[in-house]
Amino acid sequence: MNEKQTLLDKAGGRKATAFYATLASCILLALLDKAHSEVLGLIDTLFFIYAGANVMSKRPILTPTKGKKNE
Repeated sequence: MNEKQTLLDKAGGRKATAFYATLASCILLALLDKAHSEVLGLIDTLFFIYAGANVMSKRPILTPTKGKKNE
């Protein structure tokens, strides 16, 4: 393996690191008794927007070809 691994590589990538950061912030808020449903919902929504945007940006764009006939 590469000896110069960054924190992102050790955690498993950008999405995994974002998940761990989200999980850590939720646990910290719960320990401090500040975990209200509105705050946790916002954190959850922002994480899924980030992860979903990365997934959608990697999808190939399929264009229909002309002259193709259905048989």
